[in-house]
Amino acid sequence: MAPLTNQLEQIQGLQRSSILRVYNIYRILLSFLFLFLFLDIFNVAFREFVGNVNPDLFRTTVICYIIVNALIGITTILVSAETLSKTAPSFIILIGDIVALTLLMSASGGVSSGLGNFIIFTLAFGGGLIAGRVSTVLPAIAFILTIYDEFYLFFLDQNDTQSFFQAGLLGIVYFVTNILFQTLSQQLRARQTEVFTLEQVNQLIIDRMRTGVVVIDGAEHPRMINNAAERLLQLSQGGDAHSPVEKLPVALLSRVEDWRSDPHESVANFSLYETGPEIIASFSELRTPSPQADTLIFLEDATEVQRQAQQLKLASLGRLSATIAHEIRNPLGAISHAAQLLGESTHLDSGDQRLAEIIQNHSIRMNDVIENVLQMSRRKSAEPRELKLEVWIPTFIDEFTAGQRDEVHIETVFIEAAITVYVDPLHLSQVLGNLCQNGLRYSKKKTGEARLRLTIGMDKVTEGPFLEVVDFGEGVDEEAVANLFEPFYTTETMGTGLGLYLSRELCEANDAHLSYSRAPSGGGNFRISFRESESQQGAILSNRE
Repeated sequence: MAPLTNQLEQIQGLQRSSILRVYNIYRILLSFLFLFLFLDIFNVAFREFVGNVNPDLFRTTVICYIIVNALIGITTILVSAETLSKTAPSFIILIGDIVALTLLMSASGGVSSGLGNFIIFTLAFGGGLIAGRVSTVLPAIAFILTIYDEFYLFFLDQNDTQSFFQAGLLGIVYFVTNILFQTLSQQLRARQTEVFTLEQVNQLIIDRMRTGVVVIDGAEHPRMINNAAERLLQLSQGGDAHSPVEKLPVALLSRVEDWRSDPHESVANFSLYETGPEIIASFSELRTPSPQADTLIFLEDATEVQRQAQQLKLASLGRLSATIAHEIRNPLGAISHAAQLLGESTHLDSGDQRLAEIIQNHSIRMNDVIENVLQMSRRKSAEPRELKLEVWIPTFIDEFTAGQRDEVHIETVFIEAAITVYVDPLHLSQVLGNLCQNGLRYSKKKTGEARLRLTIGMDKVTEGPFLEVVDFGEGVDEEAVANLFEPFYTTETMGTGLGLYLSRELCEANDAHLSYSRAPSGGGNFRISFRESESQQGAILSNRE
């Protein structure tokens, strides 16, 4: 709470310094006004109450007042706002004004001249500039000097006893004006404190939100952005909401333009780059006095939404798998067994045996689909831990190649050494095994040789580790890429369409992301973008600091 209090005091100090500068302009103009009135520039009638009792005193006081005001005006420009915000400079200037105005009033015949009304404005400024009991000293000094001046003029036979009554009323006005402006000033400060506290609380809440919040103006310049939005948009500049970055990613701005052209589409998905995680953006218009309304953007990590959907999906799969196990698998087993026995019969011709073989093959395929569905429903929650890829990858390759019938060649390329990821090793082994199996099959289909390349490194954009599985096959057709990770979608006649879907689900369960792109060699390139390990996150943060 102390930093907020200090910040509020600094703001209020700057406001007091600004008020003091404005008041100094008023003082300079007032002093020149008295000089012009004294010199009969406007009307000779002013000489009847301006300096009519003691012209020399009036002239000397005005000239000195102008000089002092000019010096103070220059000082307020050169001196810092922090110095001007203190009570002492304002208090000294206000007392000097009261003394100067009292001398001018004395030289003009006392309270009857009407110059005492200008002291009221000085005391009003004093009530706003100086808080507390110190401010009440100002009307007391003004009242004492006014009474003393009336006694002095009374002994000079320049006024009568009625002037004392006027001086008393003027003194009451002095106190009332000062106390009134003190009260108003205190209420304004209290209101400002309340508003400032609420603003800081709101800002703190926005900064701590897991949902990204961005406000942009009509020219698409960011006016506010919280920490979650900076993280989702991977902005390198670490400013707070009051000091936002200068430019937002093009991918987000293009979605803003689409929404402005069609406001009914208030939700859009986008990625910062081809292999990056998906971000959900929702747009809303903020009504402001400016000609172009500001735009409020909420950003959410699609991974979180997908994780919640995945939990519902697993619950549904659990109920579905129970039905499959009891209602489908048992009849399917009977069909498969009957087809096997039928195929072993010696009374069938070649055509009938081929039909029995087709029944057997499709029964096996359907059983594979059931096994994959049951595997997804029975899958345990991820138990991630730190894995050193330069140690784990060679072990995986040895275990994977040991179970292969044909000779395989798997090349490993470590762009950076000592890369550690945070993932469940069993899940990673299952995903990588599926990707390698597919890659070897497609490479052999095109080149006749079962080979692929594993590339491990750090992404320059996200600063996170990645693992790429690159094959040397034909690659995936462009029209098939959009549905590549959909369940039961396959381009193979004997495929189940659940391998890549299950692989992506396993990656999402470990806060990783599986994506596809075409490799420079023309084959497929599947990239696993990992979440940084705890040690890597600490190292990145320390480097940024």
